[in-house]
Amino acid sequence: MKAGRSGAVDAAADGLLVRLQQLSDLGDLGADRLPPELSARVRSVADAAEARLGHGTSFTVVALAGATGSGKSSLFNALVGEDLAPAGLLRPTTSTARAAVFGDGGEALLDWLDVPQRHRLGSAATPAATGDALDGLILLDLPDHDSTVTAHRDEVERLVEVVDVFCWVVDPQKYADAALHDQYLQRFAGHGSVTLVALNQVDRLSAEDRRACLAHLALLVEQDGLVGVRIVATSAVTGEGVTELRRELSARTAERRAVVRRLDADLDWLAADLLASCGDVSPSPVPRRARNTLVDAASRVAGIDVVADAVGAAYRHRSIAVVGWPPVRWVARVRPDPLARLGLGTRRSTATTSADLPGAALSVRRTSLPTPAADATAALGTAGRDLVETVSEGLPLHWRDRLEATVAPAVRSLGDALDADVATADLPVEPAGWWAVAGAVQRLLTLLMVVGLLWLGVLFVAAWFQLPDVPTPRLGAVPIPTMLALGGGFLGLLLAALGRRAASVGAARRTRATRAALSVGVARVVDEQVIAPTDAELDALARLGAMARKLHR
Repeated sequence: MKAGRSGAVDAAADGLLVRLQQLSDLGDLGADRLPPELSARVRSVADAAEARLGHGTSFTVVALAGATGSGKSSLFNALVGEDLAPAGLLRPTTSTARAAVFGDGGEALLDWLDVPQRHRLGSAATPAATGDALDGLILLDLPDHDSTVTAHRDEVERLVEVVDVFCWVVDPQKYADAALHDQYLQRFAGHGSVTLVALNQVDRLSAEDRRACLAHLALLVEQDGLVGVRIVATSAVTGEGVTELRRELSARTAERRAVVRRLDADLDWLAADLLASCGDVSPSPVPRRARNTLVDAASRVAGIDVVADAVGAAYRHRSIAVVGWPPVRWVARVRPDPLARLGLGTRRSTATTSADLPGAALSVRRTSLPTPAADATAALGTAGRDLVETVSEGLPLHWRDRLEATVAPAVRSLGDALDADVATADLPVEPAGWWAVAGAVQRLLTLLMVVGLLWLGVLFVAAWFQLPDVPTPRLGAVPIPTMLALGGGFLGLLLAALGRRAASVGAARRTRATRAALSVGVARVVDEQVIAPTDAELDALARLGAMARKLHR
């Protein structure tokens, strides 16, 4: 929002423009973070201030407001020097706002104020004896604020939100009326610099009663929070105090700062409410302990222990299929691969379309991991709620709700994101280099065993059928075929046992590596899905509080 300038805008107005820009930035940041009614007030005050400044400071709008029978319209006529407003016994007399305009111009401002009843007066209308120039004054006679007609009260409410100076007209009978003090004077307690009070009809009081009435009125006004407000004793009948009040209006009009003071007071009022809404605690990023608790719970839901154990089992399974003893190796090959059962470690996978997972580009690989246990899911939800409780400690309730709205959906969607991360993880199940060597040796030993067994078979058949003896070479006392059969079988079993032991060591190492790698992946997903958005929201809330404190002078 860039507030426009026109007329005499001084350094105070420059400061106001800076504050209005701050308010605009605060409104943008707080649009969804402030309570709706306060956010609406920010927009309303900003828009009204921009519109009022757009009409410049060459005219000062002063509203005469008061209760029924206070003599407000009679005082209005006395101030302008003409009978412009009807005054009489019938109440209420004023039904719509009426404007007395001193000087030329101001039409656009009056259009914005939506005051159709206008009476233009030159400075000559001011009695020359006073020497007061009222050029640039727009004096409004408002309907009674306590009128029984709703439209009249609505008109007062509308205009008191936008006029530059309040002049509250009270009478000796109703100056302590709760409707005035509770609904208006206390409400605009921060607008003392643009507030006047006229105790009208003092001609009806004795000197002693007048002093007592003025003293009591001053006390009530001060209790309303309006410190240093000028109180003028007036009588529209005798003219007493009218000149003094006119001089006060003339001074405020001449300095051309009432607009700025009114808008500054509006901003002070709004800033105080913003500070109260933001609270005294400045949000800080998610603590590491809360983040780690959430990561631990997410790790259980992701099933990283199940996957890590499956990686180790798959490594052993595949190792045995390569280096196990060939006569029984087929048993291992018949058994299902531990990772394949989980939809991992193979090219086969289940795909989920982008319609199933928000943010998925084309498709996301899915695992066949079992559904997380109920206690793991509950622990994840609890960790999410605990995180919200931790980061929102001391913060206003609406900010806690905002953080809950940020964290809860992100935690609920973690399951799919974690499963997709596990499905695409690079698992350490590649064949070890020693498998090939051990497999080749195992095949050689098996071949030697088979040759020895066949040779022994030939010797057995020859002896069975009493055929001539087949020459049998020996190594010492042991026949070569026996040595080949027994040696090949024994060494093959020994190599298989050693291979199983080596596979167990490698499996344990890969289990640990898998668990560590998947833990890093889970932490990354949690950081991206939950922690980063939460920290961003906390940072926005912290900046919002800082902006409210800066706006509050």
